[in-house]
Amino acid sequence: MTEIHADLHSHTTCSDGVLLPHSLVEKAARVGLKALSITDHDNMDAHRLFAREGIGEEIKIIPGIELSCYEHGRDIHILGYYLDANNERLMSYEVTFREDRERRAREIVDKLNHLHIKISYDEVVDQAAGAMIGRPHIAAVLVRRGVVPNIQKAFDHYLDSSKPAYAPRSPFSVRDGVQLIQQAGGVAVVAHPGRTFTDPRLFIALVSSGIDGIEVFHPSHWNVTREYYRTLAHQHRLVITGGSDFHGTRDYDENNFSKFGVTEELFDALHIRSLQRQLHGR
Repeated sequence: MTEIHADLHSHTTCSDGVLLPHSLVEKAARVGLKALSITDHDNMDAHRLFAREGIGEEIKIIPGIELSCYEHGRDIHILGYYLDANNERLMSYEVTFREDRERRAREIVDKLNHLHIKISYDEVVDQAAGAMIGRPHIAAVLVRRGVVPNIQKAFDHYLDSSKPAYAPRSPFSVRDGVQLIQQAGGVAVVAHPGRTFTDPRLFIALVSSGIDGIEVFHPSHWNVTREYYRTLAHQHRLVITGGSDFHGTRDYDENNFSKFGVTEELFDALHIRSLQRQLHGR
């Protein structure tokens, strides 16, 4: 079995995960990972926390983020690695992202109310506990209220696209997301493409947006999906990444943690790409 050196996709309480940033780092070290990237949705608060409070040296932490792009009626997530958490343009966009998430959450709550599911926006804010509000926080309120038995059912019945309480994000193109990451010195990687793109031709169009890599290894990808995107990565000279997408809210999160990620060789290739970006801007 191939040894997993690094998990490059994970979430903490700074977005919609259940573990505090330091707790997730400790967990990663316990399971034997050598490197971890915390890629919270639309913010780098965890990495700013590490800069203020420090962190142990038992595991290497890679600055990361998962940007929420929306174009052509489709949610597309772009992962960023090795970017500067204190980049002014990035921090400005984080404020915009937070405001849009709040607007979206209010709209979803209104739609649920019209479906005679009486929850309040204040309940969602309390559930988020200071983190950027996301649909999982609304789902958690629905579970707590007994509307659905678990978070996945909340998405299946109400919150996924095409479901009655879904509300779209404000448009933010993939090209804009890629440029934001790269201008902050980072490497831009399309997240879980097998889950996002039912028509592979739509993914090919992303290459023209300037992406640096593809998340090949992800729990939602079957073997044939991984091989397909691995081949595309080689054809277009893109880096290959992977991770568990750990949140801690789903039954399978514990089993997936430390089982999805990249080898040391692929991790080093990502690092080299980041150095090229920082030295030469490419």
